[in-house]
Amino acid sequence: MGKVEIIRLMLSAGRAKDMLDFVEGESRYLSEASGGVPQDPELKRIWIMMVHHLRFLAEFGGDVSIQSSGGRVYRSYPDEFDRWLSAGAPGISEIDIKRYLEENPIDESE
Repeated sequence: MGKVEIIRLMLSAGRAKDMLDFVEGESRYLSEASGGVPQDPELKRIWIMMVHHLRFLAEFGGDVSIQSSGGRVYRSYPDEFDRWLSAGAPGISEIDIKRYLEENPIDESE
């Protein structure tokens, strides 16, 4: 299973917060192999929107696409997230994401 499939599996199992930790540089599974924010301007824009999408999922879940909280309105960005995945999930190493999965297997019931 490749990293894009693992990322999709993580989200379908409700592990958006773990994926958010990866992209925000907080995951203990990150190594030098993961490059972080891409330097290409378009990929950087997609990265930023993908981070917002993961923050939304981690806080509000995937059942809604717009949510208000504390007088602010938040929304998810699934199209940008899919673009990031279609580009091969740049910035996150397959080695790192596979190490996460080895230590945190996803049960089919999740």
